Amino acid sequence: MTTSGPQIERAYETPFIRQFNIFMPNRVGRLSELLTLLDEAEVEVAGLSVVDSADWAVVRMIFTDVGRARVKITDAGVSFTESDVLAVALDDIDTFSRVCKAIVAAELNIQFAYPLFIRHNDYPVLAFHTDDHVLTAQVLTKRGFTLLDHEDM
Repeated sequence: MTTSGPQIERAYETPFIRQFNIFMPNRVGRLSELLTLLDEAEVEVAGLSVVDSADWAVVRMIFTDVGRARVKITDAGVSFTESDVLAVALDDIDTFSRVCKAIVAAELNIQFAYPLFIRHNDYPVLAFHTDDHVLTAQVLTKRGFTLLDHEDM
């Protein structure tokens, strides 16, 4: 006779969006060249953040079509990595403040955040990364926040 424990119907799926972390020399015109390349391929940029130093810049970008963006950037020989970030719809003036309070209550840290160019149901959207995006997503979902994935874009 075999005994089994409780069965789980479905594992929790974290809603996330894919971010490209593009490494480029910090030179005049380099970002413009990259954006022109993406425009020519009809790759829509949904979000952008630039962190620079004297010699190099990390450009964080979110695209509405991840596959097309990946192909175009790879074909251009641009160095990049990919990572998951969370995106939350800011449906009220105090939504970001409430998001921060929920994250702090769970003892998590926001490592970076930036607004996206897109809107969700006419609300602004914020992309952010924490030290544990799965736990962050669970905490925020439980508290009723709207987290987006690429299908929402």
